[in-house]
Amino acid sequence: MSMKNIIIIGGGMTGLGAAWRLSEKGFHVKVLEADNNVGGLAKSVKVGNQILDMGPHSFFSEDKEVLKKVLDLFQGEDSNIQYSRDRKMKLVFKGKYIDYPLSLKSIFQLGFFAPIFSFLSFSKSFLKMYFFPPKKNKNSGEDDSIETWATNNFGKYLYKNFFKPYSEQFWKMDTSELSYKVIPNRSKKIDFASTLKHLLFKKYLDLAKRKLGELDLQERESLPTYYPKDGFGEIANRIAKKIKEKNGEVLTNQKVIEVQISEKKNFKIKTKDSDFDSDYLISTIPINKMINLIKPKPDKLILDSLNKLEYLSLILVYISTKKVNVLDCEYCYFVNRAYNRLSEMNFIRGNTDSKKNNLIIAEISCHHNDETWKLSNDEIFDLCTRDLRKDKFLNRDEILNFEIIKIESVYPIYRKDYKKHLENSNQYFSDIKNIFSSGRQGQFYYGDSDQMIRSGFDTADKIINKKNKD
Repeated sequence: MSMKNIIIIGGGMTGLGAAWRLSEKGFHVKVLEADNNVGGLAKSVKVGNQILDMGPHSFFSEDKEVLKKVLDLFQGEDSNIQYSRDRKMKLVFKGKYIDYPLSLKSIFQLGFFAPIFSFLSFSKSFLKMYFFPPKKNKNSGEDDSIETWATNNFGKYLYKNFFKPYSEQFWKMDTSELSYKVIPNRSKKIDFASTLKHLLFKKYLDLAKRKLGELDLQERESLPTYYPKDGFGEIANRIAKKIKEKNGEVLTNQKVIEVQISEKKNFKIKTKDSDFDSDYLISTIPINKMINLIKPKPDKLILDSLNKLEYLSLILVYISTKKVNVLDCEYCYFVNRAYNRLSEMNFIRGNTDSKKNNLIIAEISCHHNDETWKLSNDEIFDLCTRDLRKDKFLNRDEILNFEIIKIESVYPIYRKDYKKHLENSNQYFSDIKNIFSSGRQGQFYYGDSDQMIRSGFDTADKIINKKNKD
């Protein structure tokens, strides 16, 4: 039997991971990437003499296979990939800069009263949940909101002072509308003893991420990290090179405009310039975009359902400065500022050379085409510099220049009813032979770059195993 043709829509880490695995097994694989750089949300772009990552990234993984394969890309080039065992992060809580994620040390950084109120709030909610557990309507099809879940499990003080402000700063939505699943936890049930242990001896909760894999997010935060000298996107570039060495193709500037599914369940993928035929199709682009490319059109119920799966957008403001140490950490999280997080590339890159420019990245989350998204670059920059001056990080005369990049689909938004729409999506794609919607965008979950490579590997393995059975 001849080897099957496989098209992968999207050249991010999932798409490249799948193509990497398939090309190693001899499959005819083509990656179609809409941009002129591969890597997706993990790419780097060159602007002038600067290399800009799509937000602050570093590579780390507990997945031994993924870690080894990525590090092998830099075999014999230790100087081209920065290694770091410790990451330094902070969070602003009631005007105080505390270590993040929370530990025993940072609990005492909160001041005298906050830990006491937190403990009492926590204790009261635990006793209430233990003796008077709320009744759950299993037929509602909706998750508890952040407001309900956090109040029930942690009490009103922690909800109002921690969960509510940080969640609403990031998601730009009321916590009553959001599923509690935007907040990761290791088990489905939070109990007093385990959470207290979590607070005092491990780490705290990261509001912007979701658990995926064997380690929880707090344990993953303590893993050693790696950062390529030529930007984080160098990982994607080297994976693409490996694919090409195995006779795979990675085609850039190929935005897919239509996906035709024949009666025999073969595929014709159309871009502006070309048509591609395939026996298997892997999509790694946002699921609400993919569904609108398919011909014949899916049922209205499916279209309506998948179009309700939305993504949060992100504006990245890159600020170049001669100031060597601005934040004194890699990342710092904020509320009541224009930005959710600031990152300092000198710390991420391990640069201590005062002759080289430092780069601060301000991250502003928003919804596509909302008022923030529509602001001009100068207006966005002015908002950032106002708060940078206010916090005494940078004065205007310390800033050399700035760049702004807007990304439309970044974080899946888990509304309370998202599960039923996602289940409709999963059912639709599972009913079509030889098509897979995979990765962060294609499966509607948040994960780090190593987890996306693993997602690509796993999707590729499904095709490889299926071919072996045929």
